[in-house]
Amino acid sequence: MDVEKVSFNVDTLCMRLEEQVPIESAIPLPQGRTAGSVLSVTPQLQIREVRVSETGVRLSGQLQLHLVAETGERVLFSFNAAAEFTHLMSARITEDGLQPRIYGQLLKCACHREDDGLRLSAVLDLKVWLMAPREVGAVSAIRGAVGLESREETIVTRRRSLQGAKAVQVRDELGVEAGANVLEAKGTVRILNSRPTGEGMALDGELFSSLVLLDPEGRLREMTVRTPFSDTVKLEGQTGQGTTLTAELTGLSARTDGEALFLSGDVSVSAYGAAESRLRVLSDAYDEGGTFLCHREERTGLMYLGPVLQEDTVEGPLTVPNHMPEVQQVLYSRALPAVTGLEPTDGGTLLDGVALVTTVYRCDSGLLHSFTGEVPFSLTLPGQGALVLPLSAAAFSTVTGRGRILQARVELLFSGEQYAQNRIGYTDDLLAGPGTQPGRGILIYAPDPEETLFTVGKRFGIPQARLRELNGELSEPFSGTERILIIK
Repeated sequence: MDVEKVSFNVDTLCMRLEEQVPIESAIPLPQGRTAGSVLSVTPQLQIREVRVSETGVRLSGQLQLHLVAETGERVLFSFNAAAEFTHLMSARITEDGLQPRIYGQLLKCACHREDDGLRLSAVLDLKVWLMAPREVGAVSAIRGAVGLESREETIVTRRRSLQGAKAVQVRDELGVEAGANVLEAKGTVRILNSRPTGEGMALDGELFSSLVLLDPEGRLREMTVRTPFSDTVKLEGQTGQGTTLTAELTGLSARTDGEALFLSGDVSVSAYGAAESRLRVLSDAYDEGGTFLCHREERTGLMYLGPVLQEDTVEGPLTVPNHMPEVQQVLYSRALPAVTGLEPTDGGTLLDGVALVTTVYRCDSGLLHSFTGEVPFSLTLPGQGALVLPLSAAAFSTVTGRGRILQARVELLFSGEQYAQNRIGYTDDLLAGPGTQPGRGILIYAPDPEETLFTVGKRFGIPQARLRELNGELSEPFSGTERILIIK
């Protein structure tokens, strides 16, 4: 008897880790600047290196900061700074070749005066999925057995596959008041639509930029710019209709020259799809002599469902702290999204979080102040029963009002990936069978409704064709009232 085998690959979720890491760092002021009040901090998190070892997952990266501040003489200025970090997420890891998927976000980011400089106080929330690609062997066919009967099944696996990538540069030029300077630039990018064309995917996207300008009279004003762009990403490898595009803003700069504002964004576009594999394998089999048994095995793997992108707008009140003066004029605001929970529900995955909104304002005396408040949000991501791996979150805010109670409006953009836990059953080996009972005779058998001709034939070591020959009116599925004639 010949046994044929095939192999297939599945991704298994081995471990999920999550920790909150405090980051404390001294932030030097630019040369010639004195320590004053910090009005706003715009952070950008970069995780540069991830190492998996038997003691856990070690991550290192940098927190890039853009700060808007005042000197002791109430002169506005802005500057860039950075804080390096390294952290070990302790875990006992006994398996080699695990592949980490990382999501990092800030739950807190603030700077305050310390001696002749500033001190950063931040809380970094890290989520790590450890995934193992496994090769699995399954029996695909048996040949050469006497009276062989077999059933087959199809195993479907779907794994995340990078099909193409491209760096896109987005440029824009706008008019501004002569002598204005850019204090701060923040942005995000999104794919508006995509379509297959030739060997690639054509896309239309938008760069959304929020700028803070300082005019020649020392006044602050906020400026938002929406810059459309189009491009094409070439696809390679296994492609299909399920290909989707994701975009990440990797760099944004803005500068003024006279009455012109030059905006430059660096965008990384990736094309992801589901590399689907379909294999016909042996589900079960028997022979007339009962010489073997099929050994069944089960494996739980991740079925890649695709990326998810969710946008929403939430509103909520912001209360000025009692120790601060009331608001006479809102100048600008910055929002930092923080995801606090992901919970599967009947309608999808419920994502909870808060937008940390920093508002810069002018009081009645003309002085500038800032405070940070929270606007809670909840989003429902489609996909019943899916596991969601967050990838990024962005938020842009608009704050209006005067006095002590303000109103915030926050635009949220969340991206992630969806997976399903898929249980795969297959025959991985053949065992020695007990053999069939000796002797001959006639038997009338009453099958249960869940039985089939195959299971009845396997029980008595009779080919299905012989059962149909003896029971011409027999049909499946069984109702529980049938009587099967068996002659051996």
